[in-house]
Amino acid sequence: MIDERLLTQYAELMGTAGVADMLTTFDDNVGGYVDHIQWLVKQRDEAGMRSQAHKLKGACRSVGLTELARSMERLERDSWDWQTLEQLLAQWVHQLPMHQQQLKRWLNARRVQ
Repeated sequence: MIDERLLTQYAELMGTAGVADMLTTFDDNVGGYVDHIQWLVKQRDEAGMRSQAHKLKGACRSVGLTELARSMERLERDSWDWQTLEQLLAQWVHQLPMHQQQLKRWLNARRVQ
């Protein structure tokens, strides 16, 4: 679900406080990204949606959320119809908090060590 190797490298470079700050920044911004992609889907703006999926993919990868990044990569690159896209996006949004919790559990475990 998460890229622990990447997160460990971040922790070694920035410390757990730096990783915590990075995750806070992600948490603060991901909602705006999601709102925007949902708006683009409602507008049926395929190019804009694919571009926003690319941004979300990068944001997820930057904090080690590999599974969510792969899902966004599929939305960015694969063929889909709008109904399927709406379902996939709703599923992604539903899964996001679970993945964010996994990051927090990882970080909290590092703080205890």
